[in-house]
Amino acid sequence: MRTPQTRVGRLALGTAAALLTAGAVAAPAAASESGSDDKQSKGNHQLSISPTSGPAGTSVTVRATCEPAGGAASEALRQPIHLKRNDNNQWVGTGQIKREGLRTGQSYPIRVTCVNGNQQTGSFTVTATPSGGASAGFGGSQDGGGYATALAVGGGIAVAGAVGYAFTARRRAAGNHYY
Repeated sequence: MRTPQTRVGRLALGTAAALLTAGAVAAPAAASESGSDDKQSKGNHQLSISPTSGPAGTSVTVRATCEPAGGAASEALRQPIHLKRNDNNQWVGTGQIKREGLRTGQSYPIRVTCVNGNQQTGSFTVTATPSGGASAGFGGSQDGGGYATALAVGGGIAVAGAVGYAFTARRRAAGNHYY
C-alpha cells in the first residue's frame, strides 16, 4: 500500500514534468513565430529595425531582404541609410535618428524600395531621453521578441524546483528517506 507522501510526490513530479514538457514544446514554436526570416520569406515585407525605439540621436541598424534601389529613408533619419549586402543574404546599414524636430512618442516609418519595385517598411518610435539607471530585462529585440515564452519556461522551472524541494523536505521530516 502506498503512503500519502508517495502519491503527493508522484503527483508533484508528474506536474513538474508536464510543465517542463509544455515549455520545451512552446519555446521552439514561439521562436519560429518571431523569426523575421520566416516572415519575410513568406511575403511579409517587414523591414528589420534595431532598436525599434529610443531617444533622438539613437543609432539604428536597418536590415532588408531585398536588393535596395536606394537607401533606407525616413523623415526621422538624419540622412538615408546606405545598405550593403552581408553574408546572410541581407542588406544591412546603420544610420542615426535626428536629434531635433521629432515628437516624443511618435512612430516614424522607415522604407526601403527594392529593385523589383516592392517596398519593405518598418518604424522607429521616438522616446524620451533616458535618465537614471540602465533598464534590465531580456535585452533588445527587433519585433518585441518571445518574452512570454521565456517567462513561462523560467516560471515552470522555478515551480518544479519549489515542488521538488517541498517534497524532499516533507519526506525528510517524516523520516521516509526511501524512494
